[in-house]
Amino acid sequence: MSKKRLSHKRTQKQSVTKSPTPAQISKAKVENDRGIAFAQQDEFKKAIACFERAIRFTPQDSMAYSHLGIVFVRQNKFDKAAEYYQRALILNPHNAFAHYNLGNLFQKQAELDKAVGAYQEAIALNNHYPQMHLNLGNVFREQGELDQAIDCYQRALSLNPDYVDAHNNLGDLLIEDGKLVEAGNHLQEALALNPKYGETLYNLGKLREAQGQMDNALVCWQRALELMKPDDANRYFKVGYMFQKRDRFTEAMNHFRQALALEPKHFDAHTNLAGVLKSLGMINDAITHFKQALEIKPTSIAAHHSLLWTLNYSDHDQAAIFLEHQRFNEQHALPLAASISAHLNDREPPQRRLKIGYVSGDFRRHSVAFFIREILAHHNHEQFEIVCYYNDRKVDKITRQLQAYADSWVDCIDLSDDKLADKIRADQIDILVDLAGHTAGNRLLVFAMKPAPIQVSYLGYPNTTGLTAIDYRITDNYADPKGIADHFNSEVSIRTPNSYFCFCPNNDCPDVNPLPLFQKNYITFGSFNNYAKINSTILSIWTEILCQVPDSKLMIKTKAMNDQTVRQELENKLAHFGIEAERLILLGPIPSLKKALQTYHQVDIGLDPSPFNGATTTCEALWMGIPVVTLVGKTHSSRMGLSILSTLGLTELIAYTSEQYVDICLKLANDTDYLQQLRASMRERMLASPLMDYVNFTACLEGEYRKMWETWCR
Repeated sequence: MSKKRLSHKRTQKQSVTKSPTPAQISKAKVENDRGIAFAQQDEFKKAIACFERAIRFTPQDSMAYSHLGIVFVRQNKFDKAAEYYQRALILNPHNAFAHYNLGNLFQKQAELDKAVGAYQEAIALNNHYPQMHLNLGNVFREQGELDQAIDCYQRALSLNPDYVDAHNNLGDLLIEDGKLVEAGNHLQEALALNPKYGETLYNLGKLREAQGQMDNALVCWQRALELMKPDDANRYFKVGYMFQKRDRFTEAMNHFRQALALEPKHFDAHTNLAGVLKSLGMINDAITHFKQALEIKPTSIAAHHSLLWTLNYSDHDQAAIFLEHQRFNEQHALPLAASISAHLNDREPPQRRLKIGYVSGDFRRHSVAFFIREILAHHNHEQFEIVCYYNDRKVDKITRQLQAYADSWVDCIDLSDDKLADKIRADQIDILVDLAGHTAGNRLLVFAMKPAPIQVSYLGYPNTTGLTAIDYRITDNYADPKGIADHFNSEVSIRTPNSYFCFCPNNDCPDVNPLPLFQKNYITFGSFNNYAKINSTILSIWTEILCQVPDSKLMIKTKAMNDQTVRQELENKLAHFGIEAERLILLGPIPSLKKALQTYHQVDIGLDPSPFNGATTTCEALWMGIPVVTLVGKTHSSRMGLSILSTLGLTELIAYTSEQYVDICLKLANDTDYLQQLRASMRERMLASPLMDYVNFTACLEGEYRKMWETWCR
């Protein structure tokens, strides 16, 4: 017994950790200091060795563990960094800087809620460190909590009134909050403290932009780039992004390319460069960069949406485009299928009043609104309860008009996919209709959770969604011929008797004017489509038309024409085909819709691009009396002109080859009497056609909804 007790006592004695001697503490401090110095020089192996020796001298000192965590963060070894931060906190839960560093790690990993918790722990232990307040403010800003972010920045400044980063970040945030004068004060204070701080000059450029001082903004941005590190890809990206926002596509493209030259795997530079290339009509190059972005970040839903949207502008094979839509479904939608639960919607009686939900980010002045407005206005509210889920913050005259047509209106922009799906289930929606597809502002991942028993895609996207959770797609036999297009749709196609478009012109449209040819003595061809649709193939067809119609001119109105370099390149391209610059009328966008429509007063014949036809632009041109010549392809996006013109009975304007396209334009240009007759009678033709028969179109759509419901009930 006594021997056992003695053994036990020895074990206890051995488990007691001795306090480090003063010499050990001194050696640990030397190793820590050396480690910090090596880390600052990016000599990470030497730094790690120093910190490990410091731990051997003082194993209970949490600071060396914390320093090791910082080194591993610098090497992007985040799991290892988290392990050492946690060890530091086990040894000393009151180590404010370990909490702070852990917050930095969480922020870097975009785990924002955890970052907030870690920073708040750090501040509770040490309230006198300005950078803790600054970083907490940065996270609050990422979460959209602007008031809390502002409060954090102000606390940082109360601790250090000369804190340049706090002045800079607060000024930047106040721009976003619309407090421009106050923002200017903080940015000027930051510049007074550090006149060569490029980040502040960059933000000052944003302020000047918000104040409408664009020349001053550009000076600030370019000066900022000169002051920032020339080898920092992100700086080039940011300046490129500002040019992109101003539709200065060439400068944006150059800056994004510089960013990629420095950092070939810069995800945002790839996606934004792809967006610029798309805007410039360089579709295949855009597709390449979207694919490269997805190789870097395969989980990016936004990049995958953009790739799919851009494929509609291309001449890619239909099967290949469909395969990419199916890939989106497999990668992003099917994993959410586990959240699909049984639908408890009442099946009896089948003829009961149904709840129809429309989901869109375009219930405002947008192309989609011009085609959905009269459908919402003409729904039979005795048979259908209409709920609109609006996924945008913009509210304009059209938004308010659409609100009046709905039985219920839900602003869902701030709802997560889970929350919105729960809301739709709670609302007991019977048929949920997507109006966006893969365009901006979509909520397709909500549809992937199947919150309604029947789900439908309609109108906003010229292709299948690829989602197996969406049951039907509203189209027509022109855009998606039966027996041909069905192979490339994941949904069951529901075809309307005529065009699936239901066009409603703006209430404030100018009158149709006489043929401008009579006044100008030359034919003016025109296209007001997105420049992304104007590819080299369609341009070559248009130049052939201009060459064969003496003295004729071509008007192109699109935002890309705000870029002088793009204008010059287009002029040079057409000059190569013998078209002088004097024969081109190149216009940028016009903010006023009425004034934009008045521009059609200068156009005699409309030219539809291909393989992505116009829809809104085609209908607007027709409403202004302009006959539009279209070239039909195999995809839905290349058959929208066919759908519209066939429904109007204008089949003589439909071409199936480039030769036919040219021939139709020549015949129109040489038959001025017919041109004027078309112009004068076009509105009456449209009003009398199914394209604007709102009552019958809506009744037909409701009939299809009822059939879908009865099928589900069975």
